[in-house]
Formats: sequence, C-alpha cells, structure tokens
Amino acid sequence: MAAASGTVKKVFLELGGKSAFVVLDDADMELAAMMAGFTVCSHAGQGCAITTRLLVPESRMGDMVPLVAQMLESVPYGDPRDASKLMGPLISQRQKVDGYVQDAVAAGSKVVTGGRRPDEPAGGFFYEPTLLTDVDPHAAVAQDEVFGPVLVALPYRDVDDAVAIANDTIFGLSGAVFGGDVERATAVARRLRSGTVSINGGPYYGPDAPFGGYKQSGIGREMGAAGLEEYLELKTLARPAG
Repeated sequence: MAAASGTVKKVFLELGGKSAFVVLDDADMELAAMMAGFTVCSHAGQGCAITTRLLVPESRMGDMVPLVAQMLESVPYGDPRDASKLMGPLISQRQKVDGYVQDAVAAGSKVVTGGRRPDEPAGGFFYEPTLLTDVDPHAAVAQDEVFGPVLVALPYRDVDDAVAIANDTIFGLSGAVFGGDVERATAVARRLRSGTVSINGGPYYGPDAPFGGYKQSGIGREMGAAGLEEYLELKTLARPAG
C-alpha cells in the first residue's frame, strides 16, 4: 500500500486472519468436531482463512472437546509426498508456533492434545495438531495468526456472546457456523464481521465467489464479478437531456 501510494495505484490486499468456527447448541457435534479438527490441520495450519478459534456453548464443551481431540489425534502427518499423510511440516517458524503454545500454558491454558514438536519424523518442521482450552479470548494465541495447527476452544454463554467473541479481533477474513437449523445458522453468519463464512460446511472459496477480508484482513476482493471489478475504472458520460 505504501509503495503504491506515490502514484495512487489501486491495490488489493489479502492479509491475515484469526477466523472463528461457531458451533451452535443444536449442531451435529460429531460433524462439527470433524470439520474443525480437519480444517486446522489443512496446510499444517498455514492458511490465513483457516478457522483457529472454536466457539462452543458452555453446556456442550464437555461433549465437543473430547471429539475434537480425538479427531486431531487421528490426523496422520509426515512426508507430504506420502499420500497417506494428511498433514505435512511447517515451512518454518516451528519455534514461533511452539512459543505461542508454551506462553498460553504458562498463563493457565490447558493442552488437551498435542502441544509439542514430535520426535518423529526426524526431518522437517513438524508440530503436533494441538487443542487448547481454558484460554483467555484476549490472549495472544487467541488473537494472533499463529500459522500452525493450533486450535483454541472458547466457551460462550449465548449467541450474542458467541458473535461478540468472534468479532473481537482486528481480523475479519473468514469464519464458519455449524447448526441444526440452517436458517438460524445463516442469521448468525450474517452477524460475523468477516468477508466469507461457511455455513454447515458450505464451500466459500471458488472462482465465482468473491474472497477478501474486513478490517485488518485486507482491502478489496478477488474472484467473482467483484474480483474483475478490481481491475476496472468507472466512467460517467453525461449528455443534455433535451
């Protein structure tokens, strides 16, 4: 943006994210747990749109946390050239990812599963799929883009509280809502200050769907008609009405 300002060039910026995965009280907990666990392990967590904050009703935390932990523990990781491995290594910064986890633990958070650099495989910046609970929603691990397979589970009281927690971030790139009543889930999704939201697993990323963020997640959109409009300028022609 700074480089383009000298000549007033338009820029499209797709920046960071700290997306929320909101599980409503009527959701299929097993399906939501599977999706939440799978998503945070995709690209080893190195995706700006990945949902890394799991918001769960207080009354369902006891059900959801073991299900997510079981999913994460079943994720095979290793050499990405091996088709049987779901998750590969981090590109770099394994120490940074581990630092976020250890700082959270020092502040009172609990590691349900993962939370360490495994002994095997010996090569590569691997990090175990990790689930944290008892996390302060304002802690660094719940606010910063960790860029690793680290999921924080946050309880909420009611839907208003869930929306407030989800929106309490400088980012607004993506998100997800799972619920048994699709219309209710859609209503919650509309309240999230986020450029894209997946409802019950709906694919939000495609050539016909505009993609981009709110707030410090970026400016503009790519893909879809809005993505083409990023490269166009509007012109107004005016002639006498008579």
